[in-house]
Amino acid sequence: MVKTFRFDNIPDELCSNSYVVGEKGGPFLLIDIGSDSSRIIDYIKENHTTCLGVLLTHGHFDHFKGLKKFLEQYNATVFIDENDLKLLSDTRLNCSKMCGENVTIDLDNIYLLSDEDEINFINKYYVKVIETPFHTDGSVCFLIKSENALFTGDTLFKCSIGRSDLPTGKSKLISQSLKKLTTLDENLNVYPGHGELTTLKNELKNNYYLKESGND
Repeated sequence: MVKTFRFDNIPDELCSNSYVVGEKGGPFLLIDIGSDSSRIIDYIKENHTTCLGVLLTHGHFDHFKGLKKFLEQYNATVFIDENDLKLLSDTRLNCSKMCGENVTIDLDNIYLLSDEDEINFINKYYVKVIETPFHTDGSVCFLIKSENALFTGDTLFKCSIGRSDLPTGKSKLISQSLKKLTTLDENLNVYPGHGELTTLKNELKNNYYLKESGND
């Protein structure tokens, strides 16, 4: 089960979609936590037990802004790609400075990810890491086959992709990164970092950038 939290309709707040993965009454995974709103924590308290881990799709502040508040109540390992670790402590690189905020976090319990890592959590959750650098050096997608789910962060949106002109972004890697996604099962549900949910089949058909990368 995937519970989706969208914050697009909150005026003047820049934050990402957040996802809670897990059966009600059991442990859960948290993927990105871009808001310090109590909505997510309140939902978890009512529906879940222990936290298996927090997975960050990349190190921009709008994807971990609520992490400090969350970790005050839950003891959890935070998973982030090794190439984006530096963003968590640098307000310029994580873009909070350019948005008039000062968001950093110092973590004691952290696990650094690499491309093709497969993390075996309890309760059937196998998470595969797919590095897709171009939005940031360490942008990744998380594939959870048991949920038929691909969590794409700011790599892939409905009919669009993330920008590559922010610190550590690299436009020359767009096609190479997106091409990895074209080889996956087209029936996957896509859970992006912002905007509406979609499917890989829909994106392969309608997303210009994904279609072009598949033709390279």
